[in-house]
Amino acid sequence: MAQVTKSPDDVIHTGTSPKSKYRIEIDRNVCIGAASCVAIGANTFTLDDKNKVLIIEGEWDSDEIVLAAAQSCPVFAIKVFEAETGKQIFPDA
Repeated sequence: MAQVTKSPDDVIHTGTSPKSKYRIEIDRNVCIGAASCVAIGANTFTLDDKNKVLIIEGEWDSDEIVLAAAQSCPVFAIKVFEAETGKQIFPDA
């Protein structure tokens, strides 16, 4: 089951899943609600009532789909890191 932590101001959310090699970080201030991440990774991402991305606490999509969903974001509101090393995978650091 994925776990999500939120910054005190509710802007940055970080998610990890025991079945994923990735750690995901979203920046809700950057999100424009395009929903491409939801269209690709509906088990990992959703939009709230303000059309801002949220990470779902549950069984995520496969790592390949999570990465594709992040890559589909037109404003790079989703960052993907290797969970083990912390190395940023997407977008290029």
